[in-house]
Amino acid sequence: MLIQDQSQTQQQRIDPKIIMANTLLQLSSLELQEAIEQELAENPALELEDEEPCSGCELAPFMCKDCSFQKLATQDEETDISIYEIEPQFEFTFDPDDDNDPISSLQADVTLPEHLRNQLRALVTGKTYEIADYLVNYINDRGYLECDLLELTLELNASDDEIAEALAVLQTLDPPGVGARDLRECLLIQLRYLDEQGRGNTLAQRIVENCWEEMVGRKINRIARKLRTKPENVRAALRFIQTKLNPHPAGSFVAPWDYKPTDAKLSVRPDVIIRRTPTGYEIDVVFNEHLSLAINPYYRQIYNDLKSGKTKNISEDEKKHILDYVERADLFIKNLNQRRRTLRNITKRIIEHQHGFLDTGSKLFLRPLTRVKIAEELGIHESTVSRATANKYVQIPTQEVVPFDFFFNSSHSVSDIIAQLIENEDPAHPLSDQEIARILNERGYNVARRTVVKYREAMKILSSRQRRR
Repeated sequence: MLIQDQSQTQQQRIDPKIIMANTLLQLSSLELQEAIEQELAENPALELEDEEPCSGCELAPFMCKDCSFQKLATQDEETDISIYEIEPQFEFTFDPDDDNDPISSLQADVTLPEHLRNQLRALVTGKTYEIADYLVNYINDRGYLECDLLELTLELNASDDEIAEALAVLQTLDPPGVGARDLRECLLIQLRYLDEQGRGNTLAQRIVENCWEEMVGRKINRIARKLRTKPENVRAALRFIQTKLNPHPAGSFVAPWDYKPTDAKLSVRPDVIIRRTPTGYEIDVVFNEHLSLAINPYYRQIYNDLKSGKTKNISEDEKKHILDYVERADLFIKNLNQRRRTLRNITKRIIEHQHGFLDTGSKLFLRPLTRVKIAEELGIHESTVSRATANKYVQIPTQEVVPFDFFFNSSHSVSDIIAQLIENEDPAHPLSDQEIARILNERGYNVARRTVVKYREAMKILSSRQRRR
C-alpha cells in the first residue's frame, strides 16, 4: 500500500559565492587574467575602466567627500597595508628603483616534492596533511620513502594509526608507486592503480602478493603450481610486470603541466612582488593590484531603479537579466578584492617571520614556518592559506622568484645551518650530532639527532669522530 509521508532533513551545501571566492583565490596571475577576460566576455554588466575613476572629476580628492571611489579606497586602506614597515636588520645594497623584469628570473622546473604537496592540499587537511607533508621530505629521487616510521611517531607526536593513514594517502598520489618503502610495495601500488583504471592484471597482482621469492628467482613452474595456473599464464603475467610497471616511479617524473620550450630556461611570472624601500617593504599583488573593474552605469542605474521600485514597465525576463548579471558582476569584483587582500595579508605575515632571509637572501636566516601558523595569526582556515599560495610565486628583493612553498619548507635552512655549524666548528673538538640537534632546537627547529644524521649523510659529511683532527 502506497503511503505519502513528509520528513525534514538537513543537508550541508556549499554556497556558490564561496565556490567562486575559492576558485579565484587559487588562480595564478595568468589564470586570473584568463578568468577576468572570460567574465568580461560573458557578463554584459561588467566592464573594464580604461581611466582612473576620478580622472574626469573637477573637484580635488580631499573635497570629494561623497565620492564612492574614495569611500572604496578608504575601506581598502583600513584592511590593506601597501607598505609594511620593518626596520631592516642587515645591510643590503639594492636599488628600489631598479625595475628589472621579474619574468625569466627562475627556472620553472616543478620538482617531485612540489608536485606531491600540490596534490595533498587538495585531498586532506589537518593532522593528516601535516604528517603527509612531513613524509614528503623523506622521499628520494626514485620515489621511495626512506625513513623510520617509529621515529616519526616521536618527532611528530603522532600515533601509529595517524602515521599509517597519512602514508596511505601519500601512496595514492601521482606518479603511481610513489611513497613505497620497498620494491614489492611499489609494484603492488602500481598494480592496484592499474586495476582501478580497468587496465590491471589479477594474476600479476597475486604473484607479487603471494609468490615474491619465487618471482625474484624466476621459478615459473613453482609459481604455476602454487597459484594453480598454467606456466604460460605466469610468463604472460611476468611480461606484464616488466613492461607495464616502473621500479623507479619518480625516475622519469615530469609534472603534467610542465612545458619545455626550445629555450632551456623557463619563465615564471610572480604573483606577488616584495620590494625593499627606505621605510620597509612594499607588497605588490601582480595584475589585479591596479585593475579597475566596474559595473556598467546603464545596468547599475536600472538595477537601482528596480530595487527602489521606480521601474515597472519591464518584463520579467529583462528584470531577471539585469538582477542576475549586476549581482554576479558585483560579487566578482568583491571576490577579486578579497583575493588581493588575502594574498597581501599572507605575504605581510611571511615578511614578519622571514625578514632576515629577505634582507640577506641567505637560506641560513630562514625560520621554521607553517601554513597553520599563518592561518592562526590571520584568523582564517588553513585551507584558505593553502589555496592562496598553491602554484603561486613571489619575487623577493634580490630579484629572485621563488614559490610560496619555499617559505614553508624548513629542510632548506636546516641542511644549510648544519653545514655552516660543521664548517665553523673547532677541528679538535667537532660537534656531535646530538650537539647539532640541540643547537637547532634552540633556534626553533624541532629536529631529532637521527634527522641530523640524515641531513649530514645526504651532504656526504663525515661523523664527528672522523672529522676530529
